Amino acid sequence: MAEQKRSSKEIRPGFSVDIVTRVDFNREVIDARKATVFDVDGELIVVSRPSPDFQEKHVGKKCTVTLVVRDQGGKSRFGVSAYLESLRDRYALREGTTVPAAIMRIVGPVEPFNLRMAFRVRPPITSGIALDVEGNRVNILDISTGGARFLTTMRPLPQFRQRVDVTLHLDDKAHRFKAFVVRLGDPGPGVPQRGAKEVAVQFSGMEKQAKERLARKIIQIERELRAKGLED
Repeated sequence: MAEQKRSSKEIRPGFSVDIVTRVDFNREVIDARKATVFDVDGELIVVSRPSPDFQEKHVGKKCTVTLVVRDQGGKSRFGVSAYLESLRDRYALREGTTVPAAIMRIVGPVEPFNLRMAFRVRPPITSGIALDVEGNRVNILDISTGGARFLTTMRPLPQFRQRVDVTLHLDDKAHRFKAFVVRLGDPGPGVPQRGAKEVAVQFSGMEKQAKERLARKIIQIERELRAKGLED
């Protein structure tokens, strides 16, 4: 009988994977640990101990095993939910060879995954993203689901730790919420806006619908940048 064709998204021995143990979109923190797949047996995946290594507190916790797949559209990342079942100091990789390993159990389907969704991207003019701060349109330098960095000549200038009103425009929808100023500075030479200041804010109270729409926009921007060769 002919061998069944294997999916390109299937995790196999020898693959390099990133194991995501935590994602905090509000604080823009993502914990991803690199590992190599040693063995796959049904729902069980055996991987090398990642860097940084797992601790006993991680055993029994849910994570996401992600891998990059090359297809006709370029490179895409996929992930599958799994639980860390155990840590082994001496896993028998082959006869006479033992290595430290982590044993994981798959508990979900393979789905598209974006490791950098919490990271900031610079939206192009045609992205449909705009930002107003205290009623003033600002020049976005970069933005994520957790916050934004922008240039502004507004006066008075927001102060460090000040709570400000922001309106995020996503195409034809306006989303209003609060933000906190977390950094102020000079933008450096070559800035077209004379007297402009660079401000970074952390979003607070953004509705789930707005966050999901912005996340989709970020993914779309990243794909477009990669297609143009402007992103890794």
